[in-house]
Amino acid sequence: MYNILIVEDDPSIASSLHEILECLNHQVAGLAESADKAMKLLQEREGEVDIALLDIQLKGEKDGIGLAADIQSAYNIPYIFTTAFADPTTLKRASETSPFGYIVKPYGMKDIHAALEIAMSNFKKVKALKTEEGSIMENNHLYVKVDSRLIRILDEDIYYVEAKGDYAVFNTKDKGYIVHSTMKNIETKLNKKRFLKVHRSFIVNLEKIVDIEDYNLLIKNKVIPVSRANRESLMQKINLI
Repeated sequence: MYNILIVEDDPSIASSLHEILECLNHQVAGLAESADKAMKLLQEREGEVDIALLDIQLKGEKDGIGLAADIQSAYNIPYIFTTAFADPTTLKRASETSPFGYIVKPYGMKDIHAALEIAMSNFKKVKALKTEEGSIMENNHLYVKVDSRLIRILDEDIYYVEAKGDYAVFNTKDKGYIVHSTMKNIETKLNKKRFLKVHRSFIVNLEKIVDIEDYNLLIKNKVIPVSRANRESLMQKINLI
């Protein structure tokens, strides 16, 4: 049994959907006819809603696709679009929010049942993968391949990583390790809580920053540039008083 939020501005359709869900032995966590009402219900019942069924055409300034983006950024729950519109433009906008399902009206009990089961199954798989990824990222070390050797380096010993063409240099307190890798690949391997890419050529250990001035920061005796695109992320990461 799932606790389901229905977001639908047509009372007759909302009522019908409510009946279908009850017939499938699910619990309706709330009914909302607009994006604002839906977000308010989610806030009031945070942690109680398992999944949301979102109509795309809603009353108010924000439609269901806009609502989906808000849900995605604020709550870790899956959602399914229920709509009478299946045109390419609507489908493209909807797909950009990564929904867990898309049901075109008119739909029946079997359609709702199948969509819910598939959505919840996929959501659990995604959640498990994220948990596994989070566990990996919480490791406090990594191995770098230098020539034919694999060398273990602790996160706390890495001061910054600098791109050098097709190679990258892991700069530690005592020495540098040159590895053949892209910055993009290295960025995915490093702990995101500790490291931040501040420039296309530099990833820094936030705990090793000595000072920041305009679009430069200092680590050890190295002045490292900070790009305009990454400065805001840097300021959000540091403990600023």
